[in-house]
Amino acid sequence: MTQRDLVLRGAAYGVALALITIVNYYVLGLLPIPLPLMLPAAAVAVGALEGEKFAAGFGLAAGLLMATAGHASLLVIPVLTAAGWMTSLLTQHVLRRDLVGHLLCMLILLLAWELCQTGSRWLAGTAGPAALLRVAGPELLCSLVCSLPVYWVGRVCCRGYGRIYHE
Repeated sequence: MTQRDLVLRGAAYGVALALITIVNYYVLGLLPIPLPLMLPAAAVAVGALEGEKFAAGFGLAAGLLMATAGHASLLVIPVLTAAGWMTSLLTQHVLRRDLVGHLLCMLILLLAWELCQTGSRWLAGTAGPAALLRVAGPELLCSLVCSLPVYWVGRVCCRGYGRIYHE
């Protein structure tokens, strides 16, 4: 893969990340649905499609965008970096590098995310488990459904500009 191909691939993923951010916060944020977690879905999608280093870098960029958008604390930066890296390792050695692998990794990430979000509020005593599940369930489902088009956007970038398994 030439230097030009690497730059084009990085630019394609950068444009995809910007579009996903705009759709997540400025289009879906206006609808009366729970705000989906599309930036973590993007980190997982790139992890399922690319090598470890690129997936970790993309997860870092997605985490920075998510933290600056105000959707999460700065802790999301290392979380999404690790999510991209671990997804790449899982899909390279355990799962398949396709939509099924992406959905399984996304489900694991979403369950951990919702467990941390609801668990901290439950332990703090700010809400009961029933109220927390009424919020977490629809958010998890909406995020899982919205991760499908995010995967296909990543797949277009991956197929159009090549993939590097061994970076």
